[in-house]
Amino acid sequence: MVSSRDENFRLTPMTIDAVSEICVQTLTEAGADKKDIIRIRLSLEEILGVWLESLAGALVHVDCGQKFGRAFLKISVDGPAIDPWDDEALILSSHMLSQAGLSFTYAYKNGKNCLVCNPKKRKSSMGQVAVLLCAVFLAVFLGSAMRRSPAMQTAALSVTEPLFNMILGALRAVSSPLVFLAVCCGIVSIGDLTVVGRVGKKLILRMIAGTFVLGVVMALVGCLLFPIAAEAGNEISGNFREVYQMVLEIVPTDIVSPFLNGNALQLVFLGICVGAALLILGERVSAAQNTLLQVNEAVQFLMSVLGKTIPLFVFLSLFNLILSDFDSGFSSLFKVFVIVVPGCFILTLFYVFVAAVRLKVSPVLLMKKMLPTYLIALTTASSAAALATNLETCVKELGIPKKIADFGIPLGQVLYKPGFVVGLFSLALCMAESYGIPITPLFLFMSVLTVGLLSMALPPIPGGALSVFTVMFAQLGVPSEALALAVAGNAILDFFMTAAGVACLQVQVTLAADGVDMLDKNRLKRSVS
Repeated sequence: MVSSRDENFRLTPMTIDAVSEICVQTLTEAGADKKDIIRIRLSLEEILGVWLESLAGALVHVDCGQKFGRAFLKISVDGPAIDPWDDEALILSSHMLSQAGLSFTYAYKNGKNCLVCNPKKRKSSMGQVAVLLCAVFLAVFLGSAMRRSPAMQTAALSVTEPLFNMILGALRAVSSPLVFLAVCCGIVSIGDLTVVGRVGKKLILRMIAGTFVLGVVMALVGCLLFPIAAEAGNEISGNFREVYQMVLEIVPTDIVSPFLNGNALQLVFLGICVGAALLILGERVSAAQNTLLQVNEAVQFLMSVLGKTIPLFVFLSLFNLILSDFDSGFSSLFKVFVIVVPGCFILTLFYVFVAAVRLKVSPVLLMKKMLPTYLIALTTASSAAALATNLETCVKELGIPKKIADFGIPLGQVLYKPGFVVGLFSLALCMAESYGIPITPLFLFMSVLTVGLLSMALPPIPGGALSVFTVMFAQLGVPSEALALAVAGNAILDFFMTAAGVACLQVQVTLAADGVDMLDKNRLKRSVS
């Protein structure tokens, strides 16, 4: 329970300490992670320091407590508008906070500079897995029992199928705008184009290229592990025209239809165009940027609420599946595990050895330096939980300049998810095989394009993966019944995919720093401190 406080101060250096202590107490009572509390306290002190330079002695009002079961912290300072995010140094802090799920929202209202924070409780990934496993076992037990009685089977389906369709409809309604906003706000959150600079452009291009190259590799692996539907010569010509037409149709004819149809490629294209336009125009469209970010917060909140129904959704879908076709679905899920778990380990080792060869450093030493961050990601399935250790490792152990690490790691955790490319691609192929969808060259091409874009648009919120599965399966023609299997499998695979993504990101940022001759190779080759 968060204690309610309503206090006034005058803005002085001593006030900054007092307000930061209140912030720490509120976050602690809200159950936030200790590392996240430290990061948000430092950011708050930096913001108040910026305001102190121009608003010394101004009235500071601190209000905190709990509304509708959610903790809140609001700090307002009287005076002219001073947006803290106009400071480039604080923009980087904003990236870090958003990754931790503990960001401040700034607004200027009634002559007051207002900061609002809604801290989130620390969540145990293993606890979420346990709930999902309970839903799976309960669905298997009840479904298997009711298969013995046709009457009970019919009665149960008459109740569960409409409920499943209702939840699925709600997920589809939210998932389309969520993907668009995730891409658009991800671009806008970069800040100013000057922040990106030469290193940022190189790093972003490396991440995008790495994502699609990995998609092509997964397509080649799919050709070895799955039966590829044969096509006649005249069909190849038709497929080329179909692919060409599909590429042209990435540009939508109107703004509304991509959201109504859930067309992933068009949604991502729109998000890139709108985000890039807002980023280039900068201050001229600051109101539009703020509105977009606020809408994104609202949609993410809706998805997080819907995310709480995931165990029920998994139960309903598996229950219905067991009553109809028990064996094929679970055998496909087992095949996903067989591909993804070794695939993530192989991907990580490949990146480590490539970096070792290019940087002329021992791969064993490189693995030792990266191991702490990898283990945190592997045991928590959270790149946010590993963020602090990740940044520390990059600077102190890998020799990456702090300004590159502070920009590249938070941005990469949003944009670059190679582990999820492996997972999403494997799920797409296994579910297509399970439901009798021919795996053709056209299907593989579509999968490379769709998985690559959606992996970069994956929202880092509860239920975010489910929204991506919904859009991906709709794009590839996979039945919605496969969603439950995908979500159930993702609960376990998320640990391996996240760990692989964090490790590969460290390598990409290291190589990008080396590419512009800013990597401290002496520190990189030094033994583990």
